[in-house]
Amino acid sequence: MKKLIIAIVVSLVTPVVGFAQNYPHYTMFMFNKLIYNPAYAGSRDVTSINGTYRDQWTGIDGAPKEINVSVDAPVGNYMKPFRHVALGLGINNEQVGATNNTSVMAYYAYRIQLKSSVLSFGLQAGAANYNANYNMLNPYQTNDQLLMQNIKNAFLPNAGAGVYWYGNNFYAGASVPNLLENYYDKDHKGVNNEASRQLRSYYLSGGYVIPLNENIKLEPQVLGRYAGDGTYNLPFNADLNLSVILYDRLLIGATYRTDKSVEGIIHVQVTNYINIGYAYDYTASALQPYANGSHEVTIGFDLIKDHNKYINPRFVKMF
Repeated sequence: MKKLIIAIVVSLVTPVVGFAQNYPHYTMFMFNKLIYNPAYAGSRDVTSINGTYRDQWTGIDGAPKEINVSVDAPVGNYMKPFRHVALGLGINNEQVGATNNTSVMAYYAYRIQLKSSVLSFGLQAGAANYNANYNMLNPYQTNDQLLMQNIKNAFLPNAGAGVYWYGNNFYAGASVPNLLENYYDKDHKGVNNEASRQLRSYYLSGGYVIPLNENIKLEPQVLGRYAGDGTYNLPFNADLNLSVILYDRLLIGATYRTDKSVEGIIHVQVTNYINIGYAYDYTASALQPYANGSHEVTIGFDLIKDHNKYINPRFVKMF
């Protein structure tokens, strides 16, 4: 049974490691869109600090684990009614099987205030440190050239861009967070290693808040992802979410992910400045008998300098 599980994990992880090292993927994407769109920086109009931890396919050795910490804020005089420039910084670590990838990204957004909405353009730049210890594996094919030599401290610079449009009850965004398609093993790239590189990722997102009455709101949201270069492509997948917001403090939601999983989300605005969330993913694919689902936890802090400007909790205004 153990060999079967290892074989399943290797077969699932290899496309991610070999073809794309897919961009960070979190179920609670709606609470920190900075992870995949730099134009989101500053959209809460306060200094925001967010942390998210994801433990995927629990019960399987080598299954993905991710952690992300980010901070973003508008810059300039905070007493001004609107600040055009926003900055951010994010750190993401992902462990998948024998690989470990840590990236640091800086974000810049220029925001234009329209009549009843804001249009933001964003850029990001940074680098990742990638390691692969293939000695940990027991591959079926011992002569696989892709697994013959470990990768240590591969330096992978990257950059991205995005656009984000939002108002009081809606948002829409598009982004390409990794424009460069780096090889993981630059010393051995070639025909046998052509697939061992990053693929450019594309994101589309949107959401809308529908008030049912004074205390209850509905919010449908979607996040679509695609990675490919025409030769090597990952299947398009999307998160389709529907959430209920109660008293601008509690969100309960359900998500269907098109690559065969269902997620439940609960998110609480504990105080005007602290929010926490939890998500559980139920795997509906062939992996289900071997995995115990996925867990995700997020926590956010809003640092408010002028409390008179922000009397109400910023829960619904998360875009």
